[in-house]
Amino acid sequence: MLAVPRATYRATMNHSKAIASMLGILVCLAGCGEAEVSKQDVEKAAQESLSKSAGKPAPPITCPSGLKAKVGSSLTCSITLDGKPYDVAVAVTAIEGSQATYSVEVASKPKG
Repeated sequence: MLAVPRATYRATMNHSKAIASMLGILVCLAGCGEAEVSKQDVEKAAQESLSKSAGKPAPPITCPSGLKAKVGSSLTCSITLDGKPYDVAVAVTAIEGSQATYSVEVASKPKG
């Protein structure tokens, strides 16, 4: 489910939850122990997904770690919009072969 793009990120983040789904993130399966999407891949894909839903480049997203490739696994990342930090919830919604599908949701209000 993609949010309807707004004129600015500020409008998107402050007046509705930006929700985007991502597909096609490769999961480390062979020789990696427990399957995981790397920190860098989560950050990049979340940023690309938000850029696509908003219709313009999104600011960088920072995550504390990679994300376990297991349905229901989640991670709270962050993004800065208009100089204010917002939480970005990333959750795995499906695994098919070596690809993970997950949702990205930016909080409607800044942190703290």
